[in-house]
Amino acid sequence: MRFRVLGPVCLEPRTPSAPKQRVVLATLLVRAGAVVPAGALFDELWPEGPPRTAATTLQVYVSHLRKALTQGGHGRGPLETRPPGYLLRVEPGELDLRRFEELFSRGRAAFGDCDFAAASGVLGDALALWSGPALSGVPQGEVLTAAAVRLDELRLEALELRIEADLRLGRHHEVTGELMELARAHPLREQLHCQLMEALRRAGRTTDALRAYRAVHRSLHDELGVTPGPALVRLHARVLSAHASEPVTAAPVAAPVGRPRAGSRRASGGPLPDVRASRAHRRAL
Repeated sequence: MRFRVLGPVCLEPRTPSAPKQRVVLATLLVRAGAVVPAGALFDELWPEGPPRTAATTLQVYVSHLRKALTQGGHGRGPLETRPPGYLLRVEPGELDLRRFEELFSRGRAAFGDCDFAAASGVLGDALALWSGPALSGVPQGEVLTAAAVRLDELRLEALELRIEADLRLGRHHEVTGELMELARAHPLREQLHCQLMEALRRAGRTTDALRAYRAVHRSLHDELGVTPGPALVRLHARVLSAHASEPVTAAPVAAPVGRPRAGSRRASGGPLPDVRASRAHRRAL
């Protein structure tokens, strides 16, 4: 049995086709191992208010889901009735969310120990578990919406930490393209913009780093009416200092246009004359 919530909600070997059953499954999965009250399931299934038949209808959904979870309806499955609701038991390795949380924790510990190579690898494995926005493919009420926001935030935190580990390893060239894409997707995420500017600065692309700062400054001002935080401001000053110290390459000076100086063998920018043709012309005269 495999459960996935880091992307479309999925049950392997077979995901329920009915949207309402997937709502029940998703709500139980984000609270796996804990009792989910029937009232919370009502709120997810019927955000506008439950019908009079809500209790009976929920029992039907749970019955169908229980059959899917017992792979044909035989034997005791992981979905239990526990007053005041239901509990879904998940074994180790069955739920991608738990695996992600475990790897994220290990990656943070490795980063804290300055083992940046291990941190990058473990966090990369954690991020590889994702296949799209959390809990997608199901209608979301308050519980699932809040859970999706929390999980997507965890994903971004893991991504930022993995990129930071790569920067500590000197992989700024490798992450620059990824950071440019992320900065466009998250125009208000200051940490990502800091990392983009730092990667560009290390690559000697200070003009691009300053351009990135102007972009996030404009987004923060236009969307939130605020200015960049201290980390961005400090990095901006550092990039400005590096940019000011870069050598200036003089542009090539074009030759003056006009009559050549006395004694000059050629006109400005023109081709050398054919001397033999000139002599032959004089003899002909």
